[in-house]
Amino acid sequence: MRIQTKENTFQVQTEDGRTGVFLKNTTGGEILEYFRPPHWEKVVLVKVNHRLQSLHEPIEEPCSIQWIYLESPEGIKAYQFTLCMVLVRAVEELFPQERIVIDHSLGKGFFCELKTGRSISRRMIQKIKSQMWKIVQQDDPIFPVRFSRKEIELHWNRTGEKGGWFIENAETLTTLFRCGGTTDYFAYPLLPSTGRIKSFDLVPWHHGMILWMPDNAPLERLPKFIPHPKLFQIFSEFGRWEKILGVSTAVDLNRVVREGEISDLIKIAEGLHEKKIAFLADTIAREKKRYRVVLIAGPSSSGKTTFTKRLNIQLRVNGVFPLVISLDDYFFDRAKTPLDNEGKPDYESIRAVDLDQFYADLSALLEGKAVQIPKYDFHQGIRTPGPVVRVEPGHPILVEGLHALNEEFVERVPCKGKYKIYVSALTQLNITDHLRVSTSDIRFLRRLVRDSQFRNHSAWDTLSIWPLVRRGEEKYIFPFQEKSDVIFNSALTYEPCILRVFAEPLLEAIPKTHPYYFEADRISQLLKTFLPVSPDEVPPTSILREFIGGSSFKY
Repeated sequence: MRIQTKENTFQVQTEDGRTGVFLKNTTGGEILEYFRPPHWEKVVLVKVNHRLQSLHEPIEEPCSIQWIYLESPEGIKAYQFTLCMVLVRAVEELFPQERIVIDHSLGKGFFCELKTGRSISRRMIQKIKSQMWKIVQQDDPIFPVRFSRKEIELHWNRTGEKGGWFIENAETLTTLFRCGGTTDYFAYPLLPSTGRIKSFDLVPWHHGMILWMPDNAPLERLPKFIPHPKLFQIFSEFGRWEKILGVSTAVDLNRVVREGEISDLIKIAEGLHEKKIAFLADTIAREKKRYRVVLIAGPSSSGKTTFTKRLNIQLRVNGVFPLVISLDDYFFDRAKTPLDNEGKPDYESIRAVDLDQFYADLSALLEGKAVQIPKYDFHQGIRTPGPVVRVEPGHPILVEGLHALNEEFVERVPCKGKYKIYVSALTQLNITDHLRVSTSDIRFLRRLVRDSQFRNHSAWDTLSIWPLVRRGEEKYIFPFQEKSDVIFNSALTYEPCILRVFAEPLLEAIPKTHPYYFEADRISQLLKTFLPVSPDEVPPTSILREFIGGSSFKY
């Protein structure tokens, strides 16, 4: 037994004010067992000085400690990444000649396929699912393992994966996780053992399968499986674009940067956007008598405002002269904004929009009348008188806003001829075969940069509001994406390299003592995966310019 001295011990203070002294290298799990807070058996992670970590990870310095429970947002995220680890291990054990690729999110799950291109049969899916449940029932521990750069290089050479980004960007030591004979990287701490998994499913989907997971409490209850054929089609289209560009991973993108070919990549990516927007404009122009109203919706920072402006230009090329209306201009004055369950203003709710006034104005415009539409002053939080407008006979009205596809909103639009477009940044870049770049992380980075550039918000301002934004999207926006006539993917393959230039210093300015430090550091590490690129080559009409500045459009 080691004798406790000042040199080999550290002090811990819990969130309820209790303290204790422990030997260095004591794990979070051992400290948890010492304090045994209420429902301590449901704790799955610890926050040590605002840094999230596994219960198996040793602690060496004085700290404040916070218990993270399984059904908390952080616990649920760890649950989902742990399910990915269990899936990877099951495939390795059953089919060692195959390698599973976790491609992109799809509804409440992740679409997965085999790297060899072989279709995953229903029989294979059943075998994988049975093996996963076997691993869960064994309650095997999942340990963090610190790897040096050389060890990571050897590990990725053995697996046959492109791990070059690790060698360039990894710190001196990087944490991977080991479960049974499987070692992998997930950029997020995992649950302490496989037995914490309560439910999941594997759903056959095209040539692959969907790992279907719970996304809120209780974790024993899986959400009903809802197919997303239009969303999947857009991801597949983006995959075809990636083949045209020759870029599907961070390693590929960094190679393009290093070889001096990023200028061409930017031009091709922007050209693909323009081609798609022109196609949509041609479709609307051919049916302009049918489509009196074009509804354009999407989540925060999807680029729908710039998309609408570019669609307007392409329609004019076709001799169609639309009127553009933003639902943002119909927000209630800030003092009248409805409150959420916590008593805070709910700016994400459709109730924050004066729908009665909007429908009255839209009806009058469709009747050919001149209407003075409002203009919302976001600085003062009030609606002010805007311009007097009239739509030309036989020409459409473009309505852009968060809730433009909400069924409640669409049903009351006073015309039958409606064309519905959903816009979102649906990136399909992967860092490794098992770690994708989250679409919400890309949208967060866009918003972070825009908030800093144009709204004088700090990084922690954006980090603090983002969970509320995401909650609003889940409730008011995502349920209606499959109701659209078409989905436009606003993601640009090269944008992580540009966003790094602007976002990295904002995130790194958050001190380690700040409550949002872990999330800021997580996203900062994600950005370090990509080599930085100057924004000079980004064209002035790019959707990305809406966030980084330098756009030739007025907002």
